[in-house]
This record gives sequence, C-alpha cells and structure tokens, in this order.
Amino acid sequence: MSASDAAVARRGQPTRPLARLAGVVLVVLGLALQCVVLLIATRSAPDTSAEWLGGLVTIDVATLQAAAQLNTQTLLLCLLMQACAALATSLGLTLLMPMRYRRPHVGLLVWLWFFNFAVPVGGILCSIGALAIAAVLPRPRAQLPIVLVEEPEFAANLIGTVSYGRGARLKAELQNSEAGTSFRMTALLAMQSMPARTVSPLLQGMLADPLDDIRLLAYGILDNREKVLTQQILVERPKLDAKLHPGLSNAERAHANRTLAQLYSELIYENLVTGDVYRNAADQADGFAAAALEHDPKDAALWRLRGRLAIARGDLDGADMMLQRAIDCGFPRERMLPWLAETSYLRRDFARVRKLLAEMDSRAATPTLSAVLDFWKPRGPAAAPSRST
Repeated sequence: MSASDAAVARRGQPTRPLARLAGVVLVVLGLALQCVVLLIATRSAPDTSAEWLGGLVTIDVATLQAAAQLNTQTLLLCLLMQACAALATSLGLTLLMPMRYRRPHVGLLVWLWFFNFAVPVGGILCSIGALAIAAVLPRPRAQLPIVLVEEPEFAANLIGTVSYGRGARLKAELQNSEAGTSFRMTALLAMQSMPARTVSPLLQGMLADPLDDIRLLAYGILDNREKVLTQQILVERPKLDAKLHPGLSNAERAHANRTLAQLYSELIYENLVTGDVYRNAADQADGFAAAALEHDPKDAALWRLRGRLAIARGDLDGADMMLQRAIDCGFPRERMLPWLAETSYLRRDFARVRKLLAEMDSRAATPTLSAVLDFWKPRGPAAAPSRST
C-alpha cells in the first residue's frame, strides 16, 4: 500500500477518543435495551395452563389461547430486543478493547454477542470487569513474529571499489571465480601468514575449487601445517618410552604428556582433522592430559583442555566438573564462563545460561561474544538494576 493510500485509510478510521466514545454509547444503549427487555418480560400474562390441566381452575380454552399467544409474542419480542442489545454491546466492547485484543475481529464479535445474549446485564458487567483487570495487569513482552530473512548477495565484481579488512578482502578475492588465476593464487599465498584456525575452513573449501592450481596450493598449505604439528608429536612421543629414554625424570615425562596433549588439541583447534582422525586426536589429547594431571593435578590449563574435549564428545557432567576444577586451580572464572554457559545451553537450562553470561563484562569480550551477550542480556523491568550497576 502506498503512502497516499495509507493516509486515506488513516483519515477514514475514527480517532481513538471518538472510538471510545462510540463504544461507551453502544454499551449504554445495549444496557438500556436489556433493561427494557426485563420490563417487557414483567408484562407477560400469567400462565395458568398447568392449573387448568389439573382441574384446579375453570378457565375457558379461548382465554388460555389468548394468554399463550400474548406470551409467545412477548417472548419473541424480548429475544429480538435482547439480540439487538447484545449486538450493540458487542460492538461497543470491541471499540473499547485495546488493539491487541481485537484479532480475530469476527470471532471476537461472535463470542461477545453470544455471551451478552445468553447472560443479560451480567455479560456486560463481566466484560467490563475483564477489561479493567487486563488494564491493571502488566503487559506481556511483545512476541515478534519470526520471519525468513534472505541472505544478501555479495557483488564480487565490486571488490576493487570496496574497502575491507585484510582477512575479509582475501576471502572475497579467493571466492571470486571471475578473478584471474594469478590474482587468486596471490591471495591464497597471502593467507599463510594468517592464523591457521581462521583460514583452515576457507582452505578446506578451496579443496573443491575447479582450478587444479588452487586445489593443490590449498592442500599444500593445510598439509604443511599438519606436518609441522605431526613432526613435533613424533619428537615428543618417544620421551614416554622408558627404554628409549631411561634417564628422564617423572617431571620431564609429565611435561612430555602435557606437550602432546596440547599438540593434539592444536590439530583440533586449527580444524586440521575431521572424522575418525578428529576422534582419535581428541582421545589422544584427553589421554595425555589425564596422564600429565596425575603428576600435577593442579594444572588449570589441562583441566580446561579436558573440559572442552568433554563438551565436544557430549559428556556434559564431566565437562562441568573439569571446568570447575580448572577454576578451583586458579583459572580465571570469567574466561571459563562461556564454556560453562555452553554446557548449560546443551542441557537446555537457559536460565543458567543467562545467569552465567550476565557475569561477563561485555566491554572486554570479542565482537562475536559481544553479540552473544547482547542476545542473552535480560530485557524488560528486570534488566534495570543490572544497567544501573
């Protein structure tokens, strides 16, 4: 609907004060009609048909028929006036109701009409009482409708005219299939200096690129990073063999276990392993961390590592215990709150999620985590004390 149509529609609708005045007039009219119905009902002729049938009174048939006809006409007139009174009352109550109560409009009118027709006078009093109670009670939080929002399309041909951060620009250049091969190769090579965790998902996607050069280079970068970690693992593992290194102390072996746990977890953290290899790396990291904790049970970093691995394999009780143990061993609680909130979220304990995230300082959070904190931040009257503090 255009702006002019909307303006016409607004001019055609009565203003709110006029609508309320019309509603009051209609309700008073309906109440008056119902009072008239009661007065008419009192004018009906006495029904002596039961006494006449029992032989208690002697009245001729013509008199009984006249009384029955009068009562029938009175009843029909009362029903007609009561129906009109219920209609006027229903229209008036609809105009007095807030806009959020008027949907569906036809259904509301039907129910109000039936209620006021079946319960004379009392229907009006109950309806007005319900509106008064609704006005006193606090309004519920608005339930916004869930709508599907289409993902905006990125115009790759405008890449030269738009300013990006370094990582975003390289990603856009790589995904631009219309760009030259040498141009994309340069962007791919430039990604080697970026953190492996950030670029690994993109490089994994490049393994399906139609150009052989792009696929081979992406595979080479991933394979090179994995080989670096694998070589370090191969250096550390023999230290655990007492036959190969009989002179190592328990502290040195514990240090080797700790290093191996961190190396295997780095394979997972940098997204270099998937499937069965991922599960094997997680088991190895957890096993070496447990062995290192036998020597030093107060190593908070290893308890945190084991807690994160427990979340990944779905052991939520074990994860809570290990994360809490890390806090008890000196790991900052604020840095552990997102992981504790994640376990609560997986349990569908949303109240605890909101409570844990409320303890975090949004000013010190990353942009991604800040968006999460904004989403879970309490809203409404309950949020006022937290803002003042």
